[in-house]
Amino acid sequence: MQWLSALGLIVRRLVFPPRCRVCGELLPWTRAGGMIADEAEDLVSQFHGELAPVMCAFCRRGVEVPSGQRCAACGVPLLGDISEPCLCGHCMDPARPLARVTALFLHDDGPAMAVRALKYKNKRALAPPMGRLLFVRALRAHLDAEGKRWDIDLVVPVPLHGKRLRQRGFNQASLLLCAFEDEAGLRVCHRLLRRRRETTPQAGLTRKARLKNVKGAFELTPGRDIKGKRVLLVDDVFTTGSTLTACATILKKHGASEVCALVFARRDMAR
Repeated sequence: MQWLSALGLIVRRLVFPPRCRVCGELLPWTRAGGMIADEAEDLVSQFHGELAPVMCAFCRRGVEVPSGQRCAACGVPLLGDISEPCLCGHCMDPARPLARVTALFLHDDGPAMAVRALKYKNKRALAPPMGRLLFVRALRAHLDAEGKRWDIDLVVPVPLHGKRLRQRGFNQASLLLCAFEDEAGLRVCHRLLRRRRETTPQAGLTRKARLKNVKGAFELTPGRDIKGKRVLLVDDVFTTGSTLTACATILKKHGASEVCALVFARRDMAR
C-alpha cells in the first residue's frame, strides 16, 4: 500500500505543484516539514530547513537572529560597553509584569515575509513550521538544567478581538501553538485571555500611543484560576512590548507567579 500512497503524492504534486506561499513561485520537490531533529543547528539553518517546503529561497533571504548587547529581560538593544548581563531602564523595576521575552528572529526579510503572509494573506501552511521553530526555542529557554521539566505551566496566545477574529478567520498566535498542543507537562489555553474592547492596529503607532491603545484592553476569561501558575505568552511579533505587557499585567493581577513571552520575530524600536 505504500506505493499507492507514494503514487498519490506524485499525482497531487503534478496536479497541484508546490508553490511559495509568499510569492507564488514554483518550489522544488522536497520533504514535508517535520519536528526539527537536530536541536544543535543554529536558528538560521533551522528557519531555512523548516520553511523550505512552503517558501522559496528568495523569500527566505536575509534571516537574522537578535544579537549584540541586549537587555537580559526584554531583549532591547543596549548601548555602551557592557561586560555582563544587564537590564534596560524599563526592566530594572522588580515589579515589571514580564519576567523575560525571547525572540527567535529579527522582523526583517524572510521572517517578516512569513509573518505578513500568515497574518494578512491567510497562508496558514506557514504556521506549522513557524510553530515548530517556536517550540524548539521554548525547549531551550524553558526547560530545567537537566532538560527534563518545564519551568512553565500554561502556554497562552495573545488574543484577537472577536470582530477582528471573525474578519481574519483565525488568530495567528493560536495557530503558532500547534507544536505545543500534545507536549506532556504543558497546557495550551487558547481562551484564557480575551480582548474586552477593539483596539487600533498597533502598526505605525508610537510607543506612547501603543501603550495607551492597549491599556485596559484585555481581561481574564471568567471562571479561570491561574493562581501560582507560570505562564508563557506567545505572539508573532514584538515591537515595544506594549501588548505583551498589557496581557502579562492582567495575568499577574489574577495571581500568576511568573509571566514570560516567546515571539517569532521582533522589531528593534526605540523605547
